Amino acid sequence: MPSRRNPVRRASRLRLPIAALVSAALLVTGTAQPAYAEPADAAPAAAIPNDDVVIESRLRNLLHPMLTVAQDTQVRALVRNAVSRQFDGDTNALLSTVVSEAEESFIVDPNAPEWVALKNGIAQFQNINGYAYEPQIYIPNQDEGVIPQDNVVMAVAPADEQAISTTGYTLDPNGQIRELDTPVTEAYAETYELWVLSVNEQIDTGGDTVVTTTQVADAEQAAGSDDARKEGGDAGVMAVCNPTGLRNNRGHEYLRQFRVPDPGSFGGLFEGKLEMKVIVIGSGGAIIRSAYFGKIKKKHLRNWQYPDLFLTSWDRAQLGDVWGYLWYEADGGSTISVTLNIKVIGSVTVSWQKRDDSAGDAPVWFTESTYQQYDTGSVEFTVCSTGGDGGTGYDNFARTGIASASSTYPGYSPARVNDGSTNTGLGGEHSWANDWGTYPPNNPEWVQVDFGVDKTFRRVVVYTSQGYPIRDFDVQVWNGVTFVTVASVTNNTSLSVTLTFSARTARLVRILGRSGPTHQPGYVRVNELEVYAV
Repeated sequence: MPSRRNPVRRASRLRLPIAALVSAALLVTGTAQPAYAEPADAAPAAAIPNDDVVIESRLRNLLHPMLTVAQDTQVRALVRNAVSRQFDGDTNALLSTVVSEAEESFIVDPNAPEWVALKNGIAQFQNINGYAYEPQIYIPNQDEGVIPQDNVVMAVAPADEQAISTTGYTLDPNGQIRELDTPVTEAYAETYELWVLSVNEQIDTGGDTVVTTTQVADAEQAAGSDDARKEGGDAGVMAVCNPTGLRNNRGHEYLRQFRVPDPGSFGGLFEGKLEMKVIVIGSGGAIIRSAYFGKIKKKHLRNWQYPDLFLTSWDRAQLGDVWGYLWYEADGGSTISVTLNIKVIGSVTVSWQKRDDSAGDAPVWFTESTYQQYDTGSVEFTVCSTGGDGGTGYDNFARTGIASASSTYPGYSPARVNDGSTNTGLGGEHSWANDWGTYPPNNPEWVQVDFGVDKTFRRVVVYTSQGYPIRDFDVQVWNGVTFVTVASVTNNTSLSVTLTFSARTARLVRILGRSGPTHQPGYVRVNELEVYAV
């Protein structure tokens, strides 16, 4: 496992244009995997107006009118209610929403000087370097029981996104802004209510796959627990990774897990939840998959997130021997097209939002073990591969497949036929059996395994039950139209039968039971089915 590098820090404490944050490419030739040194940082791009500096300045103009109107009990209640609704998954509310709901509720005087000043200040965000931002109130940890206060404490999200403290403000009895004696920190915001003036991060997911992750507490648990995988969509399909850690050509590739050991490198207390994205790029620069993982609290990102995201089948002829994983934290802003230098891959043009932060990139080679942990300097992640051609992974192809049957006797699951146990004992804990009333030989019963992808194989081994061996059965494969028989057995009395035949390429293989044992012909039992290339 590679050693963890310190997270990449920016040259300036202020957020720089994304093109200035991407490391220089290391270009290689040939197909052999090189040893490489970490490249030097790329030179900054030409300076462009920094939106964050302008945003902070205009947020400060909102301090006095917002603190003033917040002296009203009903306004405070309205703001807290709006924040609790978490319209975009975080404890925040757009100031435009607050204004609209307050006026329609007739709890404010729309012509009062402080209210007019507030609306005028909000309007100033409609054009910052050509982009319209939405100012908001963000209350950290409101969903975790912070203590509300009558005298609101307010802060402005600083342009320095790595700030871990800032000035807190209240109103004194004369209606003037007063600074708190000590800075507000994360520890303060975990106990007391803090209203943070910031701008909403309007994230353009575009064609990204939107994935909800499952949290896993630590690497050991993540590496050993298929139960931690979630179901639904592109994530959590319960893929069984090749146990050797090797890949087969055209095998299915997954982003298994990721975490951010130092979430503070992308924003302190005042940034809210983080929104991670990844772009996976093939050897020729083609984008294989881009994914957005939604809003995740920083304290949770330190733990493993488990998307189990299917990327694509790794066809070496089309996608090459190395992929680049480009990570970033989405902060919104105007959409721009930037050309980035991705390690090993080279120059790639991608769509970006102006305020997004680079989280580094790392190459993943086809020939590397999937047990390896990758580190971009800011994000750690692992991958998974299953299926495909060749002899890596399970030699027994059936082990990675999904078993099903024409019928099943209660307690005798089809999953028993590819659970890896060749125990020939009698009983549901060892075997599959067809259901009562569906008797062979007049109505043959079957159990099958679907590999998910085509496999080429020549040998099948069938294990059956002690005292109840299958007497007559066929081995059949799917040819895309129907099942065809590649081997047949009659009058069998053995508990283990090995059958070889001419090589077949198929994704499904099944045992068609034509008759059970002489003393119970209506039941066929299969304890284990094994399928081999040779």
